[in-house]
Amino acid sequence: MKIGKARIIGLPGECFVEFQMFAKNVRPDLFVAVAAYGDYGPGYIAPREAYKQGGYEVEVSGVCPEAGDILIQAIASLLNHE
Repeated sequence: MKIGKARIIGLPGECFVEFQMFAKNVRPDLFVAVAAYGDYGPGYIAPREAYKQGGYEVEVSGVCPEAGDILIQAIASLLNHE
């Protein structure tokens, strides 16, 4: 959603905070808000690095490590599209 200098992005699943931090870094000139839980079907969605570290979230995640890459690409595309 685009409202003036604000951008609001909704993500599926229970996303790691790294996705919000990435979004804010893509457009530091804007107010960027990211909300997850748009659809809990995929469960946890972690960035690729988290899969190397292991842990409960990536072990029970319903998605593959590439899912985080897809979200990163989509976030960058949305925020760079005027």
